[in-house]
Amino acid sequence: MPPQTLFTLTVAVSLLAGLSSPALALVFALYPLWLPEIFPRTTEVVFYGASLIVATATLLAAAIPAAVAERLGASLATAMRIWLAAAAALAGLGILARF
Repeated sequence: MPPQTLFTLTVAVSLLAGLSSPALALVFALYPLWLPEIFPRTTEVVFYGASLIVATATLLAAAIPAAVAERLGASLATAMRIWLAAAAALAGLGILARF
Protein backbone atom coordinates (compact mmCIF):
# COMPACT_ATOMS: atom_id res chain seq x y z
CA MET A 1 0.00 0.00 0.00
CA PRO A 2 1.47 3.40 -0.93
CA PRO A 3 2.36 5.85 1.85
CA GLN A 4 -0.25 8.34 0.61
CA THR A 5 -3.02 5.81 1.17
CA LEU A 6 -1.68 4.96 4.62
CA PHE A 7 -1.61 8.65 5.51
CA THR A 8 -5.19 9.12 4.32
CA LEU A 9 -6.30 6.18 6.46
CA THR A 10 -4.38 7.60 9.43
CA VAL A 11 -6.13 10.95 9.09
CA ALA A 12 -9.52 9.21 8.80
CA VAL A 13 -8.86 7.17 11.94
CA SER A 14 -7.75 10.33 13.75
CA LEU A 15 -11.00 12.05 12.76
CA LEU A 16 -12.90 9.09 14.19
CA ALA A 17 -10.92 9.47 17.40
CA GLY A 18 -11.79 13.15 17.45
CA LEU A 19 -15.47 12.26 17.57
CA SER A 20 -15.22 9.46 20.13
CA SER A 21 -12.47 10.44 22.55
CA PRO A 22 -13.24 11.18 26.20
CA ALA A 23 -10.95 14.21 25.85
CA LEU A 24 -13.64 15.77 23.67
CA ALA A 25 -15.70 16.67 26.74
CA LEU A 26 -12.74 18.44 28.34
CA VAL A 27 -11.88 20.42 25.21
CA PHE A 28 -15.56 21.23 24.75
CA ALA A 29 -15.77 22.59 28.29
CA LEU A 30 -12.69 24.76 27.78
CA TYR A 31 -14.03 26.48 24.66
CA PRO A 32 -13.70 30.03 26.09
CA LEU A 33 -9.93 29.51 26.05
CA TRP A 34 -9.52 28.44 22.44
CA LEU A 35 -12.55 29.70 20.47
CA PRO A 36 -11.92 33.11 18.85
CA GLU A 37 -14.51 35.83 19.27
CA ILE A 38 -15.24 35.96 15.53
CA PHE A 39 -16.98 32.58 15.66
CA PRO A 40 -20.47 32.18 17.08
CA ARG A 41 -20.64 30.39 20.42
CA THR A 42 -23.19 27.82 19.29
CA THR A 43 -23.05 24.19 20.31
CA GLU A 44 -22.37 23.06 16.75
CA VAL A 45 -19.38 25.36 16.25
CA VAL A 46 -17.89 24.48 19.63
CA PHE A 47 -18.34 20.73 19.04
CA TYR A 48 -16.81 20.94 15.56
CA GLY A 49 -13.81 22.89 16.82
CA ALA A 50 -13.32 20.61 19.82
CA SER A 51 -13.44 17.49 17.66
CA LEU A 52 -10.87 19.00 15.27
CA ILE A 53 -8.56 19.81 18.19
CA VAL A 54 -8.82 16.26 19.56
CA ALA A 55 -8.34 14.76 16.08
CA THR A 56 -5.23 16.85 15.51
CA ALA A 57 -3.85 15.90 18.92
CA THR A 58 -4.48 12.23 18.11
CA LEU A 59 -2.69 12.58 14.78
CA LEU A 60 0.31 14.22 16.43
CA ALA A 61 0.47 11.79 19.36
CA ALA A 62 0.27 8.80 17.03
CA ALA A 63 3.16 10.19 14.99
CA ILE A 64 5.63 9.91 17.88
CA PRO A 65 6.15 6.10 17.69
CA ALA A 66 6.40 6.31 13.90
CA ALA A 67 9.04 9.03 14.11
CA VAL A 68 11.05 7.03 16.63
CA ALA A 69 10.83 3.92 14.45
CA GLU A 70 11.93 5.87 11.37
CA ARG A 71 14.82 7.37 13.32
CA LEU A 72 15.90 3.86 14.30
CA GLY A 73 16.07 2.83 10.65
CA ALA A 74 12.57 1.72 9.67
CA SER A 75 11.47 2.35 6.11
CA LEU A 76 8.85 4.94 5.22
CA ALA A 77 6.18 2.30 4.60
CA THR A 78 6.87 0.66 7.97
CA ALA A 79 6.77 4.01 9.76
CA MET A 80 3.45 4.85 8.09
CA ARG A 81 2.02 1.50 9.21
CA ILE A 82 3.19 2.20 12.76
CA TRP A 83 1.56 5.63 12.58
CA LEU A 84 -1.72 4.08 11.42
CA ALA A 85 -1.57 1.42 14.14
CA ALA A 86 -0.92 4.01 16.85
CA ALA A 87 -3.81 6.17 15.64
CA ALA A 88 -6.06 3.11 15.55
CA ALA A 89 -5.01 2.20 19.09
CA LEU A 90 -5.82 5.71 20.34
CA ALA A 91 -9.17 5.68 18.53
CA GLY A 92 -9.93 2.22 19.89
CA LEU A 93 -9.19 3.34 23.43
CA GLY A 94 -11.49 6.30 22.95
CA ILE A 95 -14.29 4.10 21.64
CA LEU A 96 -13.82 1.56 24.45
CA ALA A 97 -13.94 4.35 27.04
CA ARG A 98 -17.48 5.16 25.87
CA PHE A 99 -18.77 1.77 27.04
